[in-house]
Amino acid sequence: MTRFLLRGAPGAGLLSLTLLLAACGEDKPDNAFSLSDQAWSNAFANQSGLPPLPDAQPMAIADAGAPVAAPSVERLPAAAPIRYARPQGDDYAWIDRADMFSDALGDAPPDYGFAYEDGVQPWAWQSGDDYLRYAEPIDGGYRYYYYEPGGASPYLVRDPWNSYGYRGDQLVAVYDRGGRVMPWREARGRDAYAARYYARAVDMRRAARARERERIEARQWAARRAAIRQDRLRWDEARREQADWRRYRARQDVRAQQHWAAERRAREQAAVRFARWQREDFRGPQPLWQQQRQRDRVRAQQQLTQQQRDRRMRQERAEVRRDAADQRVALMQRRAEQRRDAARDEQRRATVRQMEQRRETQRAAQARVDERREAQQRRSARVQVAQQREVVERQAQRQTQRQAQARRQRVEHMRQQQAHKQQQAQAAQQRRQAARERAGREQAGRQQAARQQAQQARVERRQQAERQQQAQRRQQDRAAERQANVRQQVVQRQQQAQQRAAARQAQRAQHMARADGPARPRHQEN
Repeated sequence: MTRFLLRGAPGAGLLSLTLLLAACGEDKPDNAFSLSDQAWSNAFANQSGLPPLPDAQPMAIADAGAPVAAPSVERLPAAAPIRYARPQGDDYAWIDRADMFSDALGDAPPDYGFAYEDGVQPWAWQSGDDYLRYAEPIDGGYRYYYYEPGGASPYLVRDPWNSYGYRGDQLVAVYDRGGRVMPWREARGRDAYAARYYARAVDMRRAARARERERIEARQWAARRAAIRQDRLRWDEARREQADWRRYRARQDVRAQQHWAAERRAREQAAVRFARWQREDFRGPQPLWQQQRQRDRVRAQQQLTQQQRDRRMRQERAEVRRDAADQRVALMQRRAEQRRDAARDEQRRATVRQMEQRRETQRAAQARVDERREAQQRRSARVQVAQQREVVERQAQRQTQRQAQARRQRVEHMRQQQAHKQQQAQAAQQRRQAARERAGREQAGRQQAARQQAQQARVERRQQAERQQQAQRRQQDRAAERQANVRQQVVQRQQQAQQRAAARQAQRAQHMARADGPARPRHQEN
């Protein structure tokens, strides 16, 4: 493969070797390819005789009006998805090739036109070695299609906004209006446009081969020449702005100037003669600039024939050196591959070490977080237990105060009831005493026996009253004793409830201490 690349481009062996050596340190995807284009190198080297000049058509002078505009890319038929191959290194090979061809054509008028679909007439410029450029008008400018000698598909399509580079049926590069190579992801966003342009370019090339060539209307070209010149100048400005493009052009410029010298002179003379004819308002005979191109082509052919003989001799002498260079390149590639393998292995090991370190750091950090969380939980549990104990104590204290107050109220109520009963008894006794005294005074004069009986009755009633009072006092004492017993039982039940609650809290604290870890000495809590 290396020998094929070096031998397939005579005169470019050093450049190809340089590219191969530079690529030794890079990995290429399966669908990538070298950007040292074989057809382009062959064109510069002129290994075979150049084809004859194209059959250019004389220009028409009738006023045909404005040309019919081609559909915009959005209105083109949908096409099959296009494959994408990422270039390796020389991203500007495609746009620079088209730019150099455009520079060689300059302001020269088209060689011919041909009928295409919907009344569109693309214009064609065809070099002496069969490079082609088609241009069709669209809203906003022109759309250009560039073809290699004998090619059925384009190597570049340009619209007023982007340029699309192709290798066979694969899209390899997309350039924006300023000549910048779009990044991979951004370029993939224009796959649909690239596929439609590719399909139209293939169909347009087929139509151009199958149909008769037509004459270009001179006044149309005079009116549209400035727009096409502006597109060419825009590429010149973009190349000045893009450093990578300038570096690529510097590597190709000498050979390109030599290759396109005769074509450039012929096109410049054609542009000058057309401008002179335009100033004469297209009166008089039409200038036949193709004849001058033929004479220049014969002289260039003679020079190139001699250059080919000299080049073949140099190739024969360089064959041995190329074989040695191939072996050195292969050896360097093997060594570079070994170094890449070692570097990848070391990188994988370093990645594994970094991942282990990160996992260890994460585990340590998680352990610290868990420890802090457990300590916080223990503190929260202790605070919660203390708060619960304080709440229970406050509740017990309030309960004791309420019970004491209730006892005082009941005692006071009982005293009040007893005092009221004593007052009633005293009042009743006073009434009875008064009644007896009245009865005594009334009956004083009556029988002594009645007085004795009354006296006896009074004694019995006092005794009965005393017995009743004694019975009432005994009942009150028993009631007070029962109340005291009830109060004592309530206090005992409260104390037992508090003891059970404290025991349950102590058990929960012990369970939590066992769950937290080894038992630790605890301070006696008051």
